[in-house]
Amino acid sequence: MSPAGAPLTHPTREMPANSNALIRRLQSLSRLTPTERSALWELLHAWEWVPAGAVIEREGDCSGAIHALLAGLACRHKDFRDGRRQIIAILFPGDLSRNLGGAARPTDHHVRALTRAKVVRIALHHLEAVIEANPGIERALHTATIVEGAVLRAWIVNLGQRQAHERLAHLFCEIAHRMANCDLSRPDGSFELPLTQKELGAALGLTSVHVNRVLQKLRAEALVEFDNGVLRIREMERLRGIANFDPAYLSNWGHGQAP
Repeated sequence: MSPAGAPLTHPTREMPANSNALIRRLQSLSRLTPTERSALWELLHAWEWVPAGAVIEREGDCSGAIHALLAGLACRHKDFRDGRRQIIAILFPGDLSRNLGGAARPTDHHVRALTRAKVVRIALHHLEAVIEANPGIERALHTATIVEGAVLRAWIVNLGQRQAHERLAHLFCEIAHRMANCDLSRPDGSFELPLTQKELGAALGLTSVHVNRVLQKLRAEALVEFDNGVLRIREMERLRGIANFDPAYLSNWGHGQAP
């Protein structure tokens, strides 16, 4: 995952299965048997830490592997020759670097860690063998792909139809919702969001100067506090109203149960 592809730490087996973010995520999407959870654990035990900014997958990668994000934040992005960047997705603990449908083809985007991140590399042929033997895992991954498509459509609408302040409000609402689902929110509702104004702009199709103006507007209206990489939404209902935010597209649509 480093530029040379070498591990940045020694893989470890110390994490118990019930604390693994991907297993919890898939369990919420489909009922997994103890055998299925154990099969996933065998795929996911050898994780490693990568630093913020590290490339997890490069565009054009055809190694036949995907990566699971177990802690931290990452993003998918496309880069242009003149230095511009478009962030096309933010990945949270429990997300995969790409879905199974695209895993056998070269990647058409980069995947990069936004924070220090815990990731595990999964060989595609190993994952396919586990899926073939475990229908609950296949159902969960299929549902995860459906949810991912819904999120992508919501981002397209955000970029295509909302004004700048609505775009940022919608992104903040989505991130807050997903942070809460990952148990990453603090008791006061705040959470770490170490995104620069440039990175926010890359996700919203705005310049960093424009993002700064919108942030100042949201602060002046007492809607959010965003300082030193920590976001606190002070008036969630008002912010949802500005963004016309409906979290239904983030629903798991599954019938899983907690492990």
